[in-house]
Amino acid sequence: MKKVLLFFAIIAFTFHLNAQESEKKINVEIHGFVGVNATYDSRQSVTPRNGHIYLWPLPPNFDNAGNDLNDAANLDLDASFSRFNIGVSGPDVWGAKSFAFMEGDFLGDKAQGNDLYFRLRHAFIRLTWEKSSLLAGQYWHPLFIPENFASMVTVSVGSPYHPLNRQPMIRYGYKLTTNFEVIAYLMNQNDFGDRGMPGAEERGLRPEVDLQFKYKNNGFFAAFTAGYKSLKPALADPNNGLKTDELAQAGYVAGSIKQKFSKFTVKAEGIYGGAMSNLVMLGGFAEKNNGSEQRQYTPINTLALWGDIQSNHTKVQPGIFAGYTENLGASENANYLSEYTLGGNIGKMYTVAPRIKFFATPKVCLGVEWMYTVAGYAGKDDEGNYKFDEKAKPIDLEDYSNHRITTSLKYIF
Repeated sequence: MKKVLLFFAIIAFTFHLNAQESEKKINVEIHGFVGVNATYDSRQSVTPRNGHIYLWPLPPNFDNAGNDLNDAANLDLDASFSRFNIGVSGPDVWGAKSFAFMEGDFLGDKAQGNDLYFRLRHAFIRLTWEKSSLLAGQYWHPLFIPENFASMVTVSVGSPYHPLNRQPMIRYGYKLTTNFEVIAYLMNQNDFGDRGMPGAEERGLRPEVDLQFKYKNNGFFAAFTAGYKSLKPALADPNNGLKTDELAQAGYVAGSIKQKFSKFTVKAEGIYGGAMSNLVMLGGFAEKNNGSEQRQYTPINTLALWGDIQSNHTKVQPGIFAGYTENLGASENANYLSEYTLGGNIGKMYTVAPRIKFFATPKVCLGVEWMYTVAGYAGKDDEGNYKFDEKAKPIDLEDYSNHRITTSLKYIF
């Protein structure tokens, strides 16, 4: 922790000296926030990133006496989602305004035995001309749109109904008009990868490609995004151990809108696509059931919808979030592969989350949120195996719910 703070202090001091020497042509700004969350869950749940990202309640886990071990509450108090960033505005480069940005936080992962550790969130260089821009580095996946995401108290900002992903990329944007922009992406995966396929995109030698359109006008925002990825899950076939060039491929589309009225703001988004596990959403890949001795992959399709309404009041901001997602199964006959899916045994899920935020100042906020989540898990057969139809879609669903109450205090600087 001390080493990390010292590292950023040295960077900031060095930039300060350089700025003085270059007659203030370089401007350095340090921002971030300190946040403290207290959370209560009525049921054991899937909560990565030290419990700050809430996904879904766990199904029963029975002991020898028939007691459900997951029917137990959980209480946590944590500040590891606090973060800070450094932004550097420098001299013009090739006729463009230059900007560099780096951000990190301390979100640990209890699964790795760490409650606190520093991790990189964003790190990119951006050049901006009059009508175009070029960004290179790690930034939000195009399905996470910074102009339009849920204003929740919890850190998960709508996940798993809303994508949560940052990837290394090269992004080029061009403004066709003052209000309309088209953006092209070439991307690779990093710590947000497809489930069970580490290094699959690097082996596939094909970057993920996206095309996005954005429109802004008088408080209205809309975006449409389409993308495609091609992965090489393994060098040796898992079924026969022989060398393989088999690819796992999937595409997706999304539409996003926001309207700011005088007293409140409405946001909504819809996403449909295959193999969404790298976006922290339901889905992944299944194995084609076509009689082949060699494993062939087919994406599990997912539909996700969410909406968010929040007051624009400067002191007190009530709001509510609602999300729905469904596992639609594969487009062809397939066998379920648990190691290649995230929540692959969940057929449907929905969340309703009312909240209220109190602003002591524009920089100090206290938020309280109640999140009710219901996940429909596949039923089990007599041998205790989950049930799926011929397209790896969960069937005979059984619902399990969780109540999460979050209280958050945040100081923004």
